[in-house]
Amino acid sequence: MAVVRLQGAKDRGLCRSPAPDHLWQGRQEASAPGAVCGQGAEVIFRDHGHKLAWTVGVLLLANTIGSIDRTALSVLLPQIKSEMHLSDTQLGLLTGLAFSAFYAIFGIPLARIADRGRRPLLIAVTMTFWSLMTAVTGLAQGFAQLIAARMLVAIGEAGGVPPSHSLITELAPEHRRPLALAIHSAGAPLGALIGLAGGGILAAAFGWRITFVILGFVGLPVALVVLAVIDEPRRNAVVEPIPAASNPSPLLKSRTFQLLMAGFALGAFAMAGLLQWLPSYFSRAFHMPISSVGLQFGLSYGLGSISGMLGGGWLATGLMRRDARWALRLASLPYLAAFLPLLGILLAPDPRLAMALVFIGTSLASMAYGPAYAMIQTVAPPQLRGLASAISLFVANLFGAGLGPLAVGWLSDVFGGDPAGSLRAALIALFPVLAMPAVLYALASRAYGRETIPNS
Repeated sequence: MAVVRLQGAKDRGLCRSPAPDHLWQGRQEASAPGAVCGQGAEVIFRDHGHKLAWTVGVLLLANTIGSIDRTALSVLLPQIKSEMHLSDTQLGLLTGLAFSAFYAIFGIPLARIADRGRRPLLIAVTMTFWSLMTAVTGLAQGFAQLIAARMLVAIGEAGGVPPSHSLITELAPEHRRPLALAIHSAGAPLGALIGLAGGGILAAAFGWRITFVILGFVGLPVALVVLAVIDEPRRNAVVEPIPAASNPSPLLKSRTFQLLMAGFALGAFAMAGLLQWLPSYFSRAFHMPISSVGLQFGLSYGLGSISGMLGGGWLATGLMRRDARWALRLASLPYLAAFLPLLGILLAPDPRLAMALVFIGTSLASMAYGPAYAMIQTVAPPQLRGLASAISLFVANLFGAGLGPLAVGWLSDVFGGDPAGSLRAALIALFPVLAMPAVLYALASRAYGRETIPNS
């Protein structure tokens, strides 16, 4: 770990000592000027004003912009397919693996930079890059250029979430982390709401190319806000690193962490495959125009996911005061509860009923995100939190979101026949996978109980 010296009385914090088996519990106050957190301890910076609220708010805005740039593509697929004469397999590659593989691979080295360097600067620089590459997407003249542009967007966005999670975790006490991280994570469905609804309206008015250009340039001023508003907490501490602190081996050997990663991957596989293709399904099955699909699906999915994330974070905040394992139990149940509503979307005879089920299903499934992210940050040693977040995004994106949409597109082409019927059958094939995260998170709760030594 590291020896950390607090520099002034205003820099009140907590020394947090590691429990055996690389899980981190137990705290002692370190509030006096010049106080030292000993070897193997973490300093958790505290600001009793509004620093946490400002940080979460600005990072929520940045996450929202990233989600807009990432998810608007799904509502633009019909126009892109028509202009470039692409197959569903190609569209699945475009929405899945082309983005997710690069997002996952580059997330790990960028997280290592975040664990050692200035996190607000990293977020601002990578946000500027992904915003410019989103605008460049609108200039693509063929499938290969479109794939290349999406890969570059992914490289930029890979530098957003891991340093954000690390910053929020460092500022928030353990029992408040689920809600703080849930608020930040709500930027994903909020961005999807704006990207799908706004993207559909812009595409109907200006076409998909101009839509990408507009969405890309919106992010540039937000990157400046990140740099101007968010401080780097580490600037107030003198840290003497110990080489073993950066060794990820104990984290990777944690049974709790392994089960969490498996749950993330399978949950992302099912949910990404479903959500990336549902706008196209509504367009094919109910013959809805792109502007209507974007607006209605964006509102149903966006509002449902936001309410679910915030509700799950709020519940976990209270329950984690009793036992941290409640976060994992709470992450397990939503996938079972969401199973029937999400399946009902594909069986509904009416688009209004299907959209209502989108809201209900995504609201229930999204309750898992805040508790799961909080447990990943709780299990990880302090100087590996950016890496832990990046690893979770790696497995969720490369094996989950990367392969989920691609599998749906491939199955749709294999089934053939009626475009709406083949896509419906491909989406239904995802549902056995949707129940698996519930089992894995329940097992992770048991493993955490065996690996953790209670607070003294």
